[in-house]
Amino acid sequence: MPNAPLEPAPFKRGPGGRPTRQEAERRHHNLLVAAARLFLEKGWEGASVDEIARDSGVAKRFIYARYPDKAALFAGALEGFIEEQIGTLQTLEPPPDDVEAGLCALGRRLLDLALRPEVLAFHRLFIAEAPRFPGLAKLFVARNRHCALGEIIRVLAAYADRGVIQIGASEPLAEQFFILVAGASQRMALLGGREEPAQEDQRLEAAVRLFLDGCRKA
Repeated sequence: MPNAPLEPAPFKRGPGGRPTRQEAERRHHNLLVAAARLFLEKGWEGASVDEIARDSGVAKRFIYARYPDKAALFAGALEGFIEEQIGTLQTLEPPPDDVEAGLCALGRRLLDLALRPEVLAFHRLFIAEAPRFPGLAKLFVARNRHCALGEIIRVLAAYADRGVIQIGASEPLAEQFFILVAGASQRMALLGGREEPAQEDQRLEAAVRLFLDGCRKA
């Protein structure tokens, strides 16, 4: 999450002096970006609504018109952060013909995402605050589960359509793929000990071969 202040922009008003729809969307986006950055930097207790309003350049009444309380803003900011990060993973390019090479390429993109400092900070924050909001944590996972797995499902489905692999329930299989290729490396990075690049590549290639052993068509 970038630490630079948000770029100022002229305030645009529509008829009657109210903000235009585009202006309201711009301000809402700025609010979520600032809130996510401050929550990730300072945690739930350290980031106040006053500071979030000041950093995002909006009034507190603008925030409370959209979010009933700080907990709702917290959930909205983290959802916006996840959507932004997942958006960098998605591509419309068809995967390569060679399934092992294609899944290794997908695995490297997943590792790049999973090991970003801001993504690791998100995981630490989410784990730390989940006991405070158990219902909110479950709702957050339920609403974002498919979004996070979407690109993996797309690539696996492409290889299934080509007759290279066979898949049943796509979401559990996509979860298993992520766990195999990125789970251990992300867990080590969360504890402060990222592997050397050569070791990460070796682990990734072994994970892809293991995954293919379970779903490659004979």
